Amino acid sequence: MHLFNKFTLNNGLRVIHLEDQSRTTVVLNTLYNVGARDENENRTGFAHLFEHLMFAGSENVPIFDKEVEEAGGQNNAFTNNEFTNYYLVMPSENIETAFWLESDRMRALTIDEKSLSVQRGVVVEEFKQRCFNAPFGLLWHHVRALIYKNSPYRWPTIGLDISHVEEAVLDDVQSFYDRFYNPQNAIISVVGNIDLAETKRLTEKWFGDIVKPGEPNKNVYPEDEAITERQFMEAEDLSPNAAVFLVWKGPTFSNPDSISLELFAEILGGSDVSPLQLKLVKETQQFNAAECFYLRGLGEGLFVMYGILNPETSHEAGEAALLEVLMEQLNQTGSLERPFQGVKNRYATQLLFEATQPMQLAQRLCYFENAGSLEDINNENEVIEKLDLTQVISTAKQTLNANSVSVIYYHPKP
Repeated sequence: MHLFNKFTLNNGLRVIHLEDQSRTTVVLNTLYNVGARDENENRTGFAHLFEHLMFAGSENVPIFDKEVEEAGGQNNAFTNNEFTNYYLVMPSENIETAFWLESDRMRALTIDEKSLSVQRGVVVEEFKQRCFNAPFGLLWHHVRALIYKNSPYRWPTIGLDISHVEEAVLDDVQSFYDRFYNPQNAIISVVGNIDLAETKRLTEKWFGDIVKPGEPNKNVYPEDEAITERQFMEAEDLSPNAAVFLVWKGPTFSNPDSISLELFAEILGGSDVSPLQLKLVKETQQFNAAECFYLRGLGEGLFVMYGILNPETSHEAGEAALLEVLMEQLNQTGSLERPFQGVKNRYATQLLFEATQPMQLAQRLCYFENAGSLEDINNENEVIEKLDLTQVISTAKQTLNANSVSVIYYHPKP
């Protein structure tokens, strides 16, 4: 049970506090309610670009990382389709430095031709390395283009096209910052050796006078119709082996069924002793790797099952083999009871571990608050514990069928 406190400043900034006197550090985590899904379709990659720009300096902090290191801290950030997250870890005696640094870049980030040119170059190079020079680098471009037609989830966080970031201009970037990087669109969590009174004092001192126009992101997006027939594409890839990817759309984070699919993915292909590995890699040797996972997001849920084919296995045979193992597991529930309990136990252990890790806990507090369900962070273990195998299999059967699958065949590039 996480005994957190929550309060909101007059400018709309939401703050979550959780004290842990056993620590010598404090984590200041800031989540901005903006991700790739909030971008203009002709200006994608901006959320990720801003993740980099936020370290380029601000009104009173020319070199962000220098101040962090001199205070004995560490920091980083990540972006996805739904939000952008920044964290600072500081010794508790220097935590006010973290409040100063984070508030200064919320108040007045340095956005000029020099900082934009530098960070634009970094992001473009990252795009090239991740998408053009790595195996399955364009996987999420292909998956999203295949299953989404109108939704802004149809492009990945890195961006739809490299030219969108290459051609970014100051006015576009400033507009993005003004719209999304404001206190009413942010959540801060403070976790570690700091009490509630000090947390309130520091947040009010450093963030309380930041007032910017605009409304919080409403998170309303176009949606696509349900997929009712098999979607298919073929592409070339840098992988030395051919591959088959099968993807199904499923329920989102707030839907309890998403937990069932996450657990089922772990049973089916989440370990070295899972059915996909045992049957397809070790027994029939049709694949040299076969796995699956469930991507459980705020506005999307994706069940992904894939296999890297051995040379003698065709794409068609690989797809059929993946589906065969899937259907076997959906119809042999009795033999799944033991692995199901094992997966539940692993999840319970993982939740207990995360509860002892201030950085992970700080991020999860912000995530649950952004999802509109902060209190649910204390109910996760109970929800998983109450799930039974029949319920999990029923949800999987409703979601994973041949008429709603999206299929990608990858061929090695010559």
